[in-house]
Amino acid sequence: MGEFDTPGDACSIHSAPETGNRLLAWLGRNRVPLLFALALLLVLPMRDLWSPDEPDFAQCVREMRERGSWLLPYLNGEPYAEKPILFYWLMKASAIAGEAATGGRGFVFGISAWALRLPSVLASILFLFGFRRWTARFLQADMGDLAALILASTPIWLWQSQLIQIDMVFTALLAWSWLAWIGGYLLIRDQANPRYPFEERVWFLSAYASMSLAFLAKGPLALVLSGALLAAFLVWERDFKALRRTLPGWGLLVMAAVIAPWYVAAGVRGGAGYAYQMIVHQNFERALKAWDHIQPFWRYAQYLAGDFFPWSLLLPALGLFLRGTGARRSPLARFLLLAAVVPFVLLSCSQSKQGKYILMIYPFLALLLAALLQPLSVEAVGPTRLRRLGGILAGALAVPGLALGALAFLHAGGPRIQAEILPYLGPLRVCAAIALLGALSILGRVLAGEGRHVVRDTAVTIILAFLVVGTWGFRLLDARKGYRAWTEAVQPLIQGRRVFFWQTIRSGAMVYTDHRMPELRTARDLEALGPEDRLVSMRREWDMDDWGLDRQRFEVMLRVPVGGGEALLIRRKPGKEAK
Repeated sequence: MGEFDTPGDACSIHSAPETGNRLLAWLGRNRVPLLFALALLLVLPMRDLWSPDEPDFAQCVREMRERGSWLLPYLNGEPYAEKPILFYWLMKASAIAGEAATGGRGFVFGISAWALRLPSVLASILFLFGFRRWTARFLQADMGDLAALILASTPIWLWQSQLIQIDMVFTALLAWSWLAWIGGYLLIRDQANPRYPFEERVWFLSAYASMSLAFLAKGPLALVLSGALLAAFLVWERDFKALRRTLPGWGLLVMAAVIAPWYVAAGVRGGAGYAYQMIVHQNFERALKAWDHIQPFWRYAQYLAGDFFPWSLLLPALGLFLRGTGARRSPLARFLLLAAVVPFVLLSCSQSKQGKYILMIYPFLALLLAALLQPLSVEAVGPTRLRRLGGILAGALAVPGLALGALAFLHAGGPRIQAEILPYLGPLRVCAAIALLGALSILGRVLAGEGRHVVRDTAVTIILAFLVVGTWGFRLLDARKGYRAWTEAVQPLIQGRRVFFWQTIRSGAMVYTDHRMPELRTARDLEALGPEDRLVSMRREWDMDDWGLDRQRFEVMLRVPVGGGEALLIRRKPGKEAK
């Protein structure tokens, strides 16, 4: 059977024996997503809110809870139009449930970092369960664990899985909608055997519901990318006639029922300005004329190389594999390839680029790489190919292991770098040892001609290093990246006073204080400050010469390192009141 041949009722391979222990059988089948879940849950409580995005989301949830609002998110007292509502709903629900379950322990003003992080964690875990099961259903049974191992050990997937940002929830919903749609297509084109009557309808409706929720998480981008992908696939297949059997009418009804109610209600409550910001400014204007994260066209290639490391080193081999084996002749292989390429190309056309924006391509790259590496798992590969593929992965782990070892053990890099890494020598040394041991393990497998555990050893090495960084390393970094120290220092100095923020609010400055901080944007605004008022600013903004400030009239009362910068508390000097 070819790597992209569909096995029909492949899931029956995993059904528990009637006389066996079903729980143990289920644990055995799902060992990869379960271990991934354990790693994420161990990292979950290890750090507080980190800039730039996490404090903003936390403050929005805090203000939604204070207002009793489920319709609009608020930031600093104003409706917040940057993203639609789904992620805010999930965070608020998680905060309410978490506070009730813990009796409020660790919660400040109704928020806690671990509770707000839970939607991203659960989205990633649940997707990995479904991803492994889908792979066993529509590909080969033994490819499910391979694909899950590759995805679970992808660095950016691990990072986004524990971050308070929309992208993991959006990606899990969008990627699942694409997997569900191609599952339905394979059934209507007799490329897979149905397991029950009208199974394809369930897959198509699941696809449309998931796509609609992705729209409700991040806006029209879900529809743009999905439409482009499906159009490209049907053009390649020359099969637009299949559209009639994909339930497009039901799809439109599902999307209208899921998306329209909130958009209409939010537009009415927030007004025309809010609707414009939410739909036009944050989507179309941002794509066509970005104001932040502006990068050249080729930047995603650079992100892909690092964010998918070490698996990205196998992409040239994957290209040769797809071309040489004729895998492109499989409709499923074509769809998986397009699901990786179409978003990559479309998003490269946008000026604004961040590595997380192409997060949805990695499940499909993992599936394609699983097909490339599947012969290793069944020992059906020659020694030359085993040495080539295994050697690449072993070398990929050895190089960073040696680099970290040189820094942490041999004091390489000079006094300045050594001074910077001194607080983190412990986790750096452990990560170096893990990487080198992983490389040696893979090399030993290759030399012994045992290819079946090469992918597993690579993935486990990466996840173990992530655990060290995510527990020990995050704990050490938290004092510098979080806002607890700032809050403890500034709270006595602002109690009972009016407090303002210079330029765009950094929510970490107020999220744990009992203050709102209206934003001041011009030098003239500062003239209205009274002698008892306080001003908060990030040092970088305060030191800029673009504002025309007379800084001699102000004094800095407090400086605290936060989130990679420095937060300042400022007041007008006595005797320097506005005239």
